[in-house]
Amino acid sequence: MKSTELPARIKFLLAMAGLGGLLYGVDFGVIATAEPYLKALGIYSDGQIGLIVGAVLLGGILSSLSAGVLCEWFGRKKMIVASAAMFLAAIPIVCLTLNDFGPLFAGRVLQGMSAGYMSVVMPMYLTETLPSDIRGRGTGIFQFFLGLGLVVAAAAGYLVAGIYGSADAAGLPLAAKVGAWRANFWWTMLPVAVLFAGSLFLKESPVWKNPSKISKLQAPSSDLKAPSSKLKANSLLQRRYVVPFLLAVLVLTFNKTTGTSTFTSYLVTIFHKSGFDGLLGNAGQFTIKIVNLLVTVFAATLVDRKGRVWLLKIGTMGMTIGLLSVGAVFTGIERFGLEPSRMTGLVTLAGFFVMQVFYALGPGICVWLVLSELMPQRIRANGMAIALFMNQLVAWGLASTFRSWIAAWGWDTMFYFFAVNGLLYFITVLFIPETNGKSLDELEHLFDGK
Repeated sequence: MKSTELPARIKFLLAMAGLGGLLYGVDFGVIATAEPYLKALGIYSDGQIGLIVGAVLLGGILSSLSAGVLCEWFGRKKMIVASAAMFLAAIPIVCLTLNDFGPLFAGRVLQGMSAGYMSVVMPMYLTETLPSDIRGRGTGIFQFFLGLGLVVAAAAGYLVAGIYGSADAAGLPLAAKVGAWRANFWWTMLPVAVLFAGSLFLKESPVWKNPSKISKLQAPSSDLKAPSSKLKANSLLQRRYVVPFLLAVLVLTFNKTTGTSTFTSYLVTIFHKSGFDGLLGNAGQFTIKIVNLLVTVFAATLVDRKGRVWLLKIGTMGMTIGLLSVGAVFTGIERFGLEPSRMTGLVTLAGFFVMQVFYALGPGICVWLVLSELMPQRIRANGMAIALFMNQLVAWGLASTFRSWIAAWGWDTMFYFFAVNGLLYFITVLFIPETNGKSLDELEHLFDGK
């Protein structure tokens, strides 16, 4: 069905899904272009910079501890509003406390809490409010705008570097470094302000308002009638709850141990190390994020046709190959004395290209969708929050210690580690049942008798 045929209320939900994804993408994308300036200022040690970079993920950990409970207490709509408000409050703190580690770190944590709440509540809200035959499209829009947020952050960073000068430029004035850091963050308030304003007009999830019934919105959009869900007060230790919960935890954990959120925060630095100097590092980062965005658009057309599991299988295997190729480049540089050059930079870019294409095709478009669909209603809010907690805990640990790991073991070892986790991710996907096209009532009993 074409989007022009959708009711206005569904179009509005899809628009808000996009803005929610944009917040998440901007939140994680902005540090990649800002971090080199923080390093160039010489104010903080590598360990402190790692903590500042990883603070967003720490915020995600903290928010995941309470996300499920708060979503159940206050509802989905209020948590979407609160998430946007937290982001708006965080940016002035990050911009105005550059010379004071404590407040700067706290501002970044607040940013992460905003993204953490959004990553739980928005996919859950979409699952509970969108018709089953366009649920994949809704999450695809969330992921597309997440990718768009990364692209816009990279483009803004490239523009900032052009105005103030590249962070690795010799003799760059202190004022330019400070101005570039702040410019990379100030602009992000505009799209989030639009999200905040729009979220005030959302309607609450009908499933949250009445858990014993499934809203008529959950029927296919061509026949807005769905069977009511007969939720049973069974033990949470039953297989129908434990199996989907464990699968969701593994999927979200491997989504981080493959390194996507870790090296995304350091892409400019990685390209500099591989042979791209000056603005080429920013250009390389921008290219990868454009690729992610374009493939996400293509993947969104497949997710409701080919299914979630098929895309996850293709995606996890392809991204593993890409990660191995990047590791091989750094093995040549670090172990065999290969001189970094534009050629090695281009090969590294090609490896990231392969990795990003398949990540966007599989895990990128499917992970939040599969997470929310696997969870039965009784455990959806808290189950998603716990799975996200593991996701953010692993991501924070990797991002916060990444520079220390690189210093100890080298870049190649880290990318081989990510590739091994990509293979484990592929194996996990083999155990996931297909959820494509199923109503919430069918999803509710997906693991009955298993």
